[in-house]
Amino acid sequence: MAASNNTKKFPNVLFIHLPALPFKFIQESFAGNAILSETLAMPLGILYLSSYLKKHNQVGQVGLLDYPLGMRNITDYADIKDYISGEAQKQVRFKPDIICISLMFSTSYPFFKLLAELLKTLWPEATIIVGGVHTTNCVETILAVTKVDYVLRGEGEIALSEIVRQYAEDRPFRVRGLYSKDDINKSDNLELAEPIENLDILPFPDWDLLNMEKYCIALGRRRPTDEAAQKRMAAIMTTRGCPFRCTFCSAHTVHGRRVRFRSTKNVIQEVKTLHQKYGVTLFIVEDDLFTADPARLLTVLHTIKALNISGIEFQFPNNLHVNTTTEDVIDALIECGTKIFTFAVESGSEYVQKNIIKKNCNLEKARELVKMCHKKGVIARCCFVIGFPGETKELLQETYQYMKTLDADWNVISIATPLVGSEMYEQFLERGDIKHDEDRWTKTFFVERDFDTEEISAEELNEFRYKVNLDVNFINNVNLRNGNFDRAISLFNDILRAYPFHIFAYYGLYLAYEGKKETEKAKEVFNKIHHLITTDGRARDLYKKYGDFLPSHFAF
Repeated sequence: MAASNNTKKFPNVLFIHLPALPFKFIQESFAGNAILSETLAMPLGILYLSSYLKKHNQVGQVGLLDYPLGMRNITDYADIKDYISGEAQKQVRFKPDIICISLMFSTSYPFFKLLAELLKTLWPEATIIVGGVHTTNCVETILAVTKVDYVLRGEGEIALSEIVRQYAEDRPFRVRGLYSKDDINKSDNLELAEPIENLDILPFPDWDLLNMEKYCIALGRRRPTDEAAQKRMAAIMTTRGCPFRCTFCSAHTVHGRRVRFRSTKNVIQEVKTLHQKYGVTLFIVEDDLFTADPARLLTVLHTIKALNISGIEFQFPNNLHVNTTTEDVIDALIECGTKIFTFAVESGSEYVQKNIIKKNCNLEKARELVKMCHKKGVIARCCFVIGFPGETKELLQETYQYMKTLDADWNVISIATPLVGSEMYEQFLERGDIKHDEDRWTKTFFVERDFDTEEISAEELNEFRYKVNLDVNFINNVNLRNGNFDRAISLFNDILRAYPFHIFAYYGLYLAYEGKKETEKAKEVFNKIHHLITTDGRARDLYKKYGDFLPSHFAF
């Protein structure tokens, strides 16, 4: 496990960044026909672990085995085992003593399980530690069935620093939140690792651990508008924790219910450093609740505005909470270059809000925020989740009708996915809809349901989601209805960047060009739709399944 004599050994530490895609999509990538591609998003958790470790410990070499980055070359390998081993040998230039795996998402579990087995073959003497949100909530199973040596529950900066110190001193590990296979049957009494109370003591993320050039220009979690697609990007986090008790969320199991804030000075210095060192102007904010304290936030934003960074922009892939977002905050964000506001509405049913998901989102305020955004000339996106335990078909229709009258520029519609550690997961278990096993974790995916409930079958729910999506976002998009054709064109081009076969996005373009009286462009799009249907199997499948949404002159 550690050094064999009294001489301190400063270990080589290897961090591993896992792909978040479901396993089946990674497997399909070897045939070159995967529908989805891996999002190259900055692993902030790993970067904080590395920077804290380097600040507080003497270590040997520290490196990152970055599988999402390696997926750009996945077709060079024969299969997934070849890919895992090949990228390890390609990317890692030293023999690791401690291997730290960040298992954040349930979708990563099957990849992680296979990876741990192969790592023990590559580096049999290395100590393997796994942490992250999924790990925190699945200690017993991970220790019992995978090749890891330890799991670490909760935030890992202080705990990992102590692990490395004890390793260097050749001492048995005694660290809060750290558990070995000897602890498999003690899951009722497991502690979390010591959290960081004062976030300002954290050094900035260890950006040098990454291939920053590729991350800055990657699509990542940005919304790729025509302008944003050209900007250099980086992720930041200004708070940890969220006090809300949404039943579908598991983030609180690591970061807790109490919000901890970085100081304005600390946030500003990071923004300045990212801009000066890497040319970043697009900041992707990864907070769970960015608007937790609007007064503090306004101070942060006004100070950022005073930096006068040309072309600065902020985006929020985790969404803004409707109840804590004010007009002053929206104005301040617009002054800092924000062009897209994404609000977490989740359900358009008051009953679901109050009695099922405990979100208590103010639905009337959500309408006001959407109108406010449009009045100020910025895009309003709203996120919804459907298929909660106890949500009937009638309640689903309430959300559908709410979406149709909300007039958001885009509605992101997800399937209620039982995340381990969430209250909703326990509800689905108690109802008998799912079982607590590894197979369930591999099927955790936000756009598809694979199990039936007493309220609705998986097939019905998936079809409902897709048809609602086609209706409110494509066929009857608010910008097409209101004559905002340039914005509609931008939104549909956004879809086509990710799904170049999407005939309904092209249909939206067709309607927009028709509305602008640009007949030749409309004709080009019409011909493009016909070409895709006749040459691309994915487009043809969409047409066969949902072609009745299109008018008769699109009968090919």
